[in-house]
Amino acid sequence: MSAAAASVAVGAAAKGADAKGAVAKGAVAKGAVAVGTASIAPRQRSFAAPLRAVDRVELLTLDGGLRLRAAKLVTAEDPYMAGHFPGLTMLPAVFLLEGVRQAVAQAFGLADPPELLEVRSARLLAPMLGGEEITIDAGLEPQPEGERWAVNARCTRQDGTAVATLKVLVGVPRGLESLAPPTAPPGPADGEPVIDHARIRELLPVRHPMLLVDRVVSVEPGRGISAVKAVTGSEPCYQEMPEGLPTARYAYPRSLAFESFGQSAALLWLVGAGVEVPDGVLMLAAIRDCRFAGGVGPGEALRHVVRLEQLVSGNAFMSGEIWAGTRCVAVVGSLIAVNRPRSAVQAAP
Repeated sequence: MSAAAASVAVGAAAKGADAKGAVAKGAVAKGAVAVGTASIAPRQRSFAAPLRAVDRVELLTLDGGLRLRAAKLVTAEDPYMAGHFPGLTMLPAVFLLEGVRQAVAQAFGLADPPELLEVRSARLLAPMLGGEEITIDAGLEPQPEGERWAVNARCTRQDGTAVATLKVLVGVPRGLESLAPPTAPPGPADGEPVIDHARIRELLPVRHPMLLVDRVVSVEPGRGISAVKAVTGSEPCYQEMPEGLPTARYAYPRSLAFESFGQSAALLWLVGAGVEVPDGVLMLAAIRDCRFAGGVGPGEALRHVVRLEQLVSGNAFMSGEIWAGTRCVAVVGSLIAVNRPRSAVQAAP
């Protein structure tokens, strides 16, 4: 889409919006020209999403290229937040990925919602606590396929502290329903779980609706785990959607699918490696070479296969796949998780 067309799309979204909600003009880089600005009013979503992941969006041209700026206030009132480390309001790292997706959707006014297609690299540098406003400042590189953008983003708090860097591919899917996995599909998830939901609640510090693992069907201590998350139409990500949408709009958000994978990885670390974290917060530190394909809707189940590659000095290096039946819907090349004391997270500058 051309800059002129983008201006029309964002301008239409901003029509009637409160001008005070625009991204601060003083933050625009010298020489940048605003293509369009939109405050995003609460409204029904046309696709499944865990929350309104951006409050304001601005599209700019700078040195002949497009830049996207978006802002999000971290608040305990948002869906899913109450269950994410109860007593500690902290934005899940995966919601930055959701924010990029929603910012692109808002900026370009796409008829079909974009999806997170690849996470080429992501580094999570600092926690994002309640009351902080997070800004996503991203360069956009249009891809030859059309309606796809390579996004190179830096995410900061209002004081300028960097909280994350992201290199992702976002755009409209083109019919690919499954990836070529490095391993064969996992076997059936029949029989009694080796770790049931009650035990999962004892191990993971998250709660409804952010507890996204139902049961563990197999675990090999220190090596691998296979866990299941059932997708249901009663989940909060489907609650603000209007009637009459096509089936594809009910695809489970990939940000939540990845969070579910991450929780399965945390279980592998805690159970397989025998790590105790009574005052700890297991946090996502980095992602590399993650690819998604296909949709998973209500009535289906996510099957996570996670492998522990290495555990070094409080850092866990993992990889794996997400399956829906015999379809491989995500491949995770590398996930790095860290354990941080809760007191240190709460006192983060």
